[in-house]
Amino acid sequence: MKVTLNRYHIWQSGFTLIELMIVLVIIGILAAIAIPAYNSYVARAQGNACVSEARNYSSQVYLLINDPDIVVLPIAPVVSACKSITDATGWTLETQQKIIAIAKPPSNARIECDIPKGTPCIIKP
Repeated sequence: MKVTLNRYHIWQSGFTLIELMIVLVIIGILAAIAIPAYNSYVARAQGNACVSEARNYSSQVYLLINDPDIVVLPIAPVVSACKSITDATGWTLETQQKIIAIAKPPSNARIECDIPKGTPCIIKP
């Protein structure tokens, strides 16, 4: 910070141009590091939310198909965290397959839940 005395004997103080430029460079470096880290965090969070949604739906389908006391067929998935989830409406014990969910961008992860094997879910980037 520079302090000077002008010709009217009034003290002036302020930041020099180089000090302001150094602050801007530091902010730029921090932004260059933080923005990609944040984007990576958002992609992982969206992928994890979709995995949770796919597991929940596949568990419901597994229960409805494999429990002999329940006579209701599986319902359509409610999609919020995923871009799409395989619709298991009308599946029976003989027609069950894998439930495939696709996460929303930027993650775009593919989640496969294998109903015949007891709904283990695998993430495929």
